[in-house]
Amino acid sequence: MCKGADTVISERLSHQSRESDMFQKTEEIVNKYAEEGLRTLYLAEKILDEQVYQQWNQKAQQAKLSMQNREEMVAQVDELIETELELIGSTAIEDRLQDEVADTIQFMKAAGIKVWVLTGDKIETAMNIGLSAGLLDQ
Repeated sequence: MCKGADTVISERLSHQSRESDMFQKTEEIVNKYAEEGLRTLYLAEKILDEQVYQQWNQKAQQAKLSMQNREEMVAQVDELIETELELIGSTAIEDRLQDEVADTIQFMKAAGIKVWVLTGDKIETAMNIGLSAGLLDQ
């Protein structure tokens, strides 16, 4: 099973899964949730037979034991298995701002401090949070 941002998981789905009614409906729902400011993820799965798993696991173990570029090697091995996934659903959670975030940002802006935000969120989620945090206005 695999979870991740819709854009990442969508690229890893099988053609059949990307063309399915379930994918279209899930995409609509996730976009609606993102517009409400919720953080969303796609969930997908791939069923492996024992032989395919054992071959991949051997490469994964070698990558994990590597003394150089371990993180990159593990990511490359993970990429080998995270293909042709089937979409099984999505999640959406409310991720509330900490207390006084909006007031603090307004104070910083009033003091002439430029505030930038870097996010991996969907644009709809980022805009909603930007509005509630006082980074953006209507």
